[in-house]
Amino acid sequence: MLLKEVINVPDRKKPDEYDMVFESLGIMSPKSMMNYITGSMRNNQESKTISLNTTISAGLNKFPANLIEGVAKAHRISTKDKKKDKIIKIINRLTTRLDEVIENLPPEPRRALKLVIEAGGWVRYNQLSKKYGGEENDSYFWGSEPPTSAIGILRSHALLFTGKAGIKGRMYKVAVVPIEVRKQLEEADLIK
Repeated sequence: MLLKEVINVPDRKKPDEYDMVFESLGIMSPKSMMNYITGSMRNNQESKTISLNTTISAGLNKFPANLIEGVAKAHRISTKDKKKDKIIKIINRLTTRLDEVIENLPPEPRRALKLVIEAGGWVRYNQLSKKYGGEENDSYFWGSEPPTSAIGILRSHALLFTGKAGIKGRMYKVAVVPIEVRKQLEEADLIK
């Protein structure tokens, strides 16, 4: 007799049928386990402190290798280099060809970026996510599954960094445009 018959596992017609079987047995399904692990990794990443005047380099240096790989792919930069070398190439791309990067963004992320720039280069994260949606449905593994949310797309292009910052004596989750990008965008009026 097959194990499938013993535990009465239904044919896989819907993506969540196995998950429901695991859950009914009191076992965390592989999908639930992966969501828990990636959620924990994401929370750890987003709880790091950030300066409201962060630089591209400072923001990228806080990223783990898998996110740097996703940023490199978003900018069509080789993913075979070491993290340090990828960061140098990403910074170079953003500081020398920012107009191309902005031009290739979809309209919604461009509008989200404009909102942050018009607010002085940073906003509380919830202000941005209320208007443009959060990143809940984005994968943590940008190299293999690029983000689809407006905030995620901006982050995966290193145009926006998130973290915790002290504001008026309290710590808030914020979204910050790196200072070099902010200055170029303000001077050249690249966001329409």
